[in-house]
Amino acid sequence: MTLAPSRTHLVDARSSFLVLVGWYVAVVVSFGLFLTTLSGSVPAACGEVCDSERSRALLFGLYVATPALFLALLVSLAMLSVLVARTRIRSSALLGSLSAVPPLAVCGIVIVSL
Repeated sequence: MTLAPSRTHLVDARSSFLVLVGWYVAVVVSFGLFLTTLSGSVPAACGEVCDSERSRALLFGLYVATPALFLALLVSLAMLSVLVARTRIRSSALLGSLSAVPPLAVCGIVIVSL
């Protein structure tokens, strides 16, 4: 009896991890695309006191969304390790998506409710 995982088991874990990372990259890229739609100009009446929509969104992303995304990533990695070890699902796309989407959805709901 060997304790080492089989070779196909390792391949499933690696490709599932890549699917998980792909979900997080998609979230970061979509936030970057969202930032390009916002105005970078400051209203003329405010002077230097006001921020533009883009700078407010960047600050929100830096101080709220980044820690929430990091926490969601930690939960996703834990879910992935449990799913790979304890389920009989061998679809890498399904395993990666099952471990990434629920924490990202909860993270998005929490951020939107702020």
